[in-house]
Amino acid sequence: MNKGLLSVTPAFIKVWRRNAQVFITLWKFNIFPSLAEPLLFIFVFGLGLGSYIESMEGVPYIEFVAAGIIGTAAIMQATFECTYGSYFRMKMQNTFEGIISTPISAQEVSLAEITWGATRGLVNALLVLVVLLLMGVLHRWQAALVPVIMFAAAFNFAAIGVFVTSRVAQMEYFHFYFAGFILPAQFLSGTFFPIERFPDAVQAVAWVIPLSSFVDISRSLMLGRHDIYLLPEAAWALASTLIFAELAVRGMHRRLVE
Repeated sequence: MNKGLLSVTPAFIKVWRRNAQVFITLWKFNIFPSLAEPLLFIFVFGLGLGSYIESMEGVPYIEFVAAGIIGTAAIMQATFECTYGSYFRMKMQNTFEGIISTPISAQEVSLAEITWGATRGLVNALLVLVVLLLMGVLHRWQAALVPVIMFAAAFNFAAIGVFVTSRVAQMEYFHFYFAGFILPAQFLSGTFFPIERFPDAVQAVAWVIPLSSFVDISRSLMLGRHDIYLLPEAAWALASTLIFAELAVRGMHRRLVE
């Protein structure tokens, strides 16, 4: 019996829809808190620090950091949704147990959680994009493609989050995940300055973090750049997303069924 992604049917959309309905009901309590951090980054780094740094890689500093702020907004929301949110639904509410007692499988629940986390990340990214557009930071039509990249980034980190959730014994273990991986990813992925400014060893670690590739691709689109080196970055972004999604689906099946 296949326990991975290939076993998933379109039934996972029903679980995604359930999460969406809950979000819509409580949207007033969800939107502002999730936007607070990226908006703070825009004003503190983009405008505050940007007043001291005239340019970065030949563009105004706020235009440079814009892609990184959008990326962190997407992955942070996806991560929260698929760690604390998924754990709460799994252990506190016993939602997953109830769902898999129907014809919907644990694998489909897993993919629904990942897709929902990616959706939440995309919503955050779109809201930040609107703010940047109103500020006059976005000038090129290629920026319209950024939401696609941000959905992929959010999906990637949502998958990692679901995998971690499938492994932790209690919610407090998420502190190690956020401190040991998410926080470093937020600052090492070229968000606020080029990765090339790091020592070689740190650069090697930074480029392994998927967010680095997603931010670099988004920044290139927003600045109208088309470089051949983006191809291996796109390949790694896609490959890591598929790997983490497969691990998440199998891990959650093991947690809920075996």
